Amino acid sequence: MITWDCSKKISGPRAATDDVPSYKGFPPMLNKPRWWWRTMACIPYLMPLSETWMYAETAYNVHSFLEDYEFCTYPFLTFIGRLPSWFLLAYFFGAYLGIVRNNRWPHFIRFHVVTGMLLEILVQVVGTVNDWVPPSLYWGKFGAYYWLGIAFAFFFTVIECIRCALNGMYADVPFISDASYMQIPFDT
Repeated sequence: MITWDCSKKISGPRAATDDVPSYKGFPPMLNKPRWWWRTMACIPYLMPLSETWMYAETAYNVHSFLEDYEFCTYPFLTFIGRLPSWFLLAYFFGAYLGIVRNNRWPHFIRFHVVTGMLLEILVQVVGTVNDWVPPSLYWGKFGAYYWLGIAFAFFFTVIECIRCALNGMYADVPFISDASYMQIPFDT
C-alpha cells in the first residue's frame, strides 16, 4: 500500500537563471600549474595566431616587415591546408567534447582551449564579414589601415593569452573570457 506524505511543501517553479550558467569568476588557483600544462595551454592559440595574417594581407602595404611573420606561420598553414577538408570540424568537436567538457582535464587547460577556439572563431567571423565589403574599400588606403589595426589588435590579444598561459594565469579578454568560462562545467 502506498501512502502519500502531504505535509511537505511543494516548491514553485525554478527560476530561468538556474538553467543558464553564470560567470562566477575564475576558480582560485592554489598553486601554479606544472610547466607541461602551461606549455600545452599555448597550443590552441596557434590557429588564431596563424589565421590572423590570412586576413591581413593589405597590411603589408603599410609595414612590409609583417611578411617575415607570415614566413614563420606559412609552414603551419601549409600543414593545415594538406589535411582533409573535414579535419577542422573534427578538431573543433574533438577539442570541445574531449577536452573542454571533460572534467578529467585541469580547468586551466580547458579554459585556454575554449579561449583559443573562440578567438579562432572571432577571426573567421571578422574575415567572413569583411568579404562582403566592396573591394574599393577593402584594398584602398582605408582598408590597409583598417586591416593593420585589426591585425595588430588581434595579434597582441593572442600574444597576451599565450603570455598568461605560460605564466600559469587565466587570460582576461573582455567578452571572450566570460564566454570561455561559461562553456566549462563548474562542477570541478
